[in-house]
Amino acid sequence: MVSVCATCKGLQKHLKAPSNTQEPDSLSVVQWVNATLPSLRRSSGGCRACALLLQGILLHHERFSGIEEQNVRIVAESYQHRSSKHAQDHLSVDVRWKKQSDQGCEDTTHEHEEGYPDLRLEFFTDGDGQSSYSAIGRGRLITENPLHESGVHASRSMIGECLANHSRCRHIKPTTLPRRVLDVMTDNTSKGIPLHESAPNDDDDDRYENGEYLALSYCWGTGRGIPQTTSKTLQAHKKGIPWKSLPRTFQEAILLTRSRGFRWLWIDALCIVQDDASEKFQESLRLDEIFGNAFLTIAATSAVDPTKGLFLPKPQSFKIQGTDSKGSLAKIYVREQPPHYSFKAPFNEGAHMNDWELPFNTSKEANLHTPLLKRAWAYAERLLSPRVLHFTGSEMILECREAYQCECGRIDNSTFDSRTTDSVKQEYARVVTESASLKEATTGSADGYDKRIDSVASQLATTSLADVAQELAKKHEDALQLWSYIITEYTARNLTYDADRLLAIAAVAKTLLKALNSSYIAGHWTCHTLGLLWYPNESTHCRRPKKSATKDVPSWSWASVEGSPIFFDNSSAMDLACKASFSAKGAQDIVWSPTVGEKLELTASMATEVTFHMDSTNEYALFRNGVSVEFRPDIVPPCGEDAIEGGEKLICVLVSMTFRSSIIGLVLKPLRTNPGHYRRVGRFECYECQKDNSDEEPEDAESLFEHWFPEIDDMTQLDDGPQRTFIIV
Repeated sequence: MVSVCATCKGLQKHLKAPSNTQEPDSLSVVQWVNATLPSLRRSSGGCRACALLLQGILLHHERFSGIEEQNVRIVAESYQHRSSKHAQDHLSVDVRWKKQSDQGCEDTTHEHEEGYPDLRLEFFTDGDGQSSYSAIGRGRLITENPLHESGVHASRSMIGECLANHSRCRHIKPTTLPRRVLDVMTDNTSKGIPLHESAPNDDDDDRYENGEYLALSYCWGTGRGIPQTTSKTLQAHKKGIPWKSLPRTFQEAILLTRSRGFRWLWIDALCIVQDDASEKFQESLRLDEIFGNAFLTIAATSAVDPTKGLFLPKPQSFKIQGTDSKGSLAKIYVREQPPHYSFKAPFNEGAHMNDWELPFNTSKEANLHTPLLKRAWAYAERLLSPRVLHFTGSEMILECREAYQCECGRIDNSTFDSRTTDSVKQEYARVVTESASLKEATTGSADGYDKRIDSVASQLATTSLADVAQELAKKHEDALQLWSYIITEYTARNLTYDADRLLAIAAVAKTLLKALNSSYIAGHWTCHTLGLLWYPNESTHCRRPKKSATKDVPSWSWASVEGSPIFFDNSSAMDLACKASFSAKGAQDIVWSPTVGEKLELTASMATEVTFHMDSTNEYALFRNGVSVEFRPDIVPPCGEDAIEGGEKLICVLVSMTFRSSIIGLVLKPLRTNPGHYRRVGRFECYECQKDNSDEEPEDAESLFEHWFPEIDDMTQLDDGPQRTFIIV
């Protein structure tokens, strides 16, 4: 009688029952191995299946070299799906290792830790999926060349799924071409790729001829050697841009566009006159149309510059040959599961967006493998596009307004990858789509106000106008929350030029105008005073932008600080009667000033003069009436126009009390050269306050009111009490 391996059951399905029982048409998971690496080594001496697993793992040994083997744990699982449509028959092998400080005794019954493994391998077959180890079945192949038949089929399948099932990703009206596009279907390519200027429609001089096109998103890198359309080369480029002058990424984008049957392609370096500052500015403000109307955005996601190309070499699968207990030859492939890079968070599925660790994923590994996702311009392009086909170093990934798809089939399936997927783009699309529908319903009817409200009420399945108003308010709140997430992610990304800080995000802001119905000035929605309570996550990395580049960006705008992700306080348990008034054209106008801001008048009931103090370790505090609170300036250490000396008098304006029982406000520095005017130098949040030279325990935040504002007896009457106004520039 042949003994069965206790470690892996010989990887034979008839010897192992599923680990869990689920509903029909769902996945069941079978765990085959849960052992340390030394245990697997010992078992491999008498079991060919364990020897096969060990060989595949050790082919990736460089990933855990230096780790003591007893701290490396192996878990092997397979998945059985009752529907062949979504079948994944590969064997998944998780390899985890602990830090040296976490070493423990060998225990084969120890369950593996929660969270994504340090290394995940896939063992699979090709062809008909048959192997002598029934736990190892067919895997999903990843195409080597997206221009080959298999690559064309893979991308068309993903795009077809999107078009068939995602209403938010479809274009309802015919799309218009951008001002210029490349004609990639020219009959005589020996003359180069001509730059086509689309003719304006007769009905609207600002709109160009209809047509479907693709757009390219890529890293400029240093920009050296990239052919560009300028006022001098414009006419020549209309006749044809020489093929040999195009960098590899441009060439492969053209070939890809042709292979998908499209004639037009938009590439910024060639379709915008680069030495025309006015045109560059205007086209940047129209990115919502350029990328929003593109059928598909091609993204060179893993290329650091245009010379590297779209189609990067992919890691090859290892092939293992072995025999089973009957002597049958087994041909098995082993590869690391495509990592999905910056699209996945380092934390598990299930966390609500409000609880995300932002920025979403800024790990060194993710940034190394997806440099395009670290660029601010590309982030805006990604949000605006209906769908983006990312070309990475491991596979093609399609990101659209409703979902993700990838060649390996794992990215949006928590069974195979438990980490949370970045869904800001999908949330953004939802907010924009729903707000546009509600706006049209409430203002699009020509039959009067009552009918318009009835239309909204019908959409919301309610008869109460109060419910309608509540729903609109909720969507407004959602849009503001979303905007704060977008700015945090956007400011975590890199820009080459300070002057682009507000310009690169302007088109995204434009798409939210309907949702917020608010003026937008220098990155700030004027309907949201709490938006002024932004703060840099890492003040020690911050600087003010070059003055010549951003001369019209005021200190109250988040765009006045470079070098750190910007965070916001969006909710308030108690409004402390602080109001903001912006320079505007008129009381009823919606002001659209995306890159320029002027003075802000801040009117507050709880504003007072405080004394700034700092010690030798760059710890800062604000003092008044013998009570101090900690303070973190926007720039640490304060320098230039933000320079503050110990003992200097500043103005502290309390704005809000939060649900976490803290008090937040702004700190202003008086301008000696312009009396009555101030600069923002920071935001503070008080959790507790300390009496000077006292050994007593610190008091809670609310005590600050009585110490700094003893003259205020009734906090509910702040709106009716005396107020002060500060002009912030």
